[in-house]
Amino acid sequence: MTILYGISNCDTCRKAKKWFGENKIKINFFDFRKNQLTRDQVEKWVDTIGLDVLINRRGTTWRNLSEEHREALNGSNCVDVLLGAPTLMKRPIIEINEQFLIGFNSSIMKQIQLLKM
Repeated sequence: MTILYGISNCDTCRKAKKWFGENKIKINFFDFRKNQLTRDQVEKWVDTIGLDVLINRRGTTWRNLSEEHREALNGSNCVDVLLGAPTLMKRPIIEINEQFLIGFNSSIMKQIQLLKM
């Protein structure tokens, strides 16, 4: 099963959902804002993907984050910060066969097609 993690009003998430539909790939959509992420899920992402890739440092949430919370992202409290502000993460996060892809562009589309074969 393919899971698309993101938020419903994100343009990139909407493009991804549309592309999956057009390519007849069934997905489960998990909205960060409407559903609570689990600590285990975020810990898995931090361990597997890494903070450098996972954190969106160009977004509004990052710009509005206090210096204290930014510093906490580098320490052992990073999971707590991400659980409290999940929109700090780049999106979408696409999970296919326990592999994770971050974002959505032509390179990601090719990777998805390879993983789904």
